[in-house]
Amino acid sequence: MVSLAFLRKEIQEMVKTPKLIIIASVFVFFAIIGPLTAKYMNELIAMFASDIEISFPDPTYVQSWEQFYSNITSISMIVFLILMTGTVVAEKNKGSIYLMLTKNVTRTSFLVSKMIAGILLFTTVFIMSVLISWYYTWMLFDQVTYEGLALSLLSIFMLGIFFTMVAVLLSVLLKSTTHAALLAFAAYAILNILTILSDINPYNPAGATTLALNQLKGVDAIQPLLINVLISLVITIILAIASIRIFNKQEL
Repeated sequence: MVSLAFLRKEIQEMVKTPKLIIIASVFVFFAIIGPLTAKYMNELIAMFASDIEISFPDPTYVQSWEQFYSNITSISMIVFLILMTGTVVAEKNKGSIYLMLTKNVTRTSFLVSKMIAGILLFTTVFIMSVLISWYYTWMLFDQVTYEGLALSLLSIFMLGIFFTMVAVLLSVLLKSTTHAALLAFAAYAILNILTILSDINPYNPAGATTLALNQLKGVDAIQPLLINVLISLVITIILAIASIRIFNKQEL
């Protein structure tokens, strides 16, 4: 199902193109700025609002993780999602897809390799972000962990994998990178708007952010997080299968 040679080529191309640099830069930037913002925001506000007497509680590692969850699932995720929407449609527009599919590479192998490359890309930048944020949080606050941290991070990771499959599916369905990117952003926006409905957050992949923040703030969200991870996994698999079936029947 997967051509290792083609997968290797995909990874090499990803490293050569600006995509990796852009995505990694965004994720790393917010991983660094999050703990720093949490630590020094009160001082900055006090500095610029010196005429107003404001009392703030001392910042803790909680604010650092709040920044991490918010940043990783907003600007960082949007950049990743939009850049990933060119996965297939860009190959169609350039015509390079026809050359690839004549080199003993099946459509399924082609698409699965694209999916795996995208998953590896997100996994790499996500782990980098977690490690960087972890290090700065520990350095600035002397405390990092809390109950449910691993599950919260897993839910955010699954959200990224889910959006990877959303990007691939839209890239298969549409003929324009711009249209794919716009529709991907619309999907992102709708799912995040739906997080207002707290009862459905366990069943909404984008609800991972709210649930992770709840767990961070001491609200027991272990069971909802578990449900969210499983739902995200199931929907991700469905999206992957749908992408493969549509692509195999599609006229190129």
